[in-house]
Amino acid sequence: MNLKTLFRILLSIGAILWVISWIGDLNGKLPESTYGMILSAILTGFGIYFWLKSYKKTRGHYPKFHKKYQEMIKSMKKNPFNGIFFLVKNLFKFYTFVLVFSMILVLIGYLTIGQSEPVKVTQKYCENNIDVQKITGEIKHYGILRNVSSRWNSETGNSDLSLVFVAENGVFNISTKLEKENGEWEVKKYELKNKNTGANNGSK
Repeated sequence: MNLKTLFRILLSIGAILWVISWIGDLNGKLPESTYGMILSAILTGFGIYFWLKSYKKTRGHYPKFHKKYQEMIKSMKKNPFNGIFFLVKNLFKFYTFVLVFSMILVLIGYLTIGQSEPVKVTQKYCENNIDVQKITGEIKHYGILRNVSSRWNSETGNSDLSLVFVAENGVFNISTKLEKENGEWEVKKYELKNKNTGANNGSK
């Protein structure tokens, strides 16, 4: 198998797996979706490596992205529709860029917002609240994607968030409203839904 075929296969599988894993995470297909995202990133990394290697081998240099960008801007000044033609012509490079960009955004989001104080407090609340535990059972795995809207300072704040987790009794989505008073976060309200049945299993 030549390098061109190899990197196309790796990048295509990486892209498909990423989309499937993203959808799976949102729908609570855990931890399979998490493993899928990790595997997708690995396959994409190898695909880019072999692509650059093939590019250098056939053209004698690595891709000149800035030059390509300048060419696109120049052609679009003459005709805005040239941008569409340019993207179609460079479709493989374009969707690879989008794929890598989305992976970077997910990673940054997980390491920052996804690991923020409101998220950690919500997770701890789920693991220790008797009413929640009666419904869910032991929590086994949290999804990577989290929806968080927060505003706070060192003393006060508020946050609305939702996250998906797989537990002993199924897959659940919990939406919480938190408030920060005197530097401490507290869950003021929550709504727990079973993602398999769509039923509202608990609220406060």
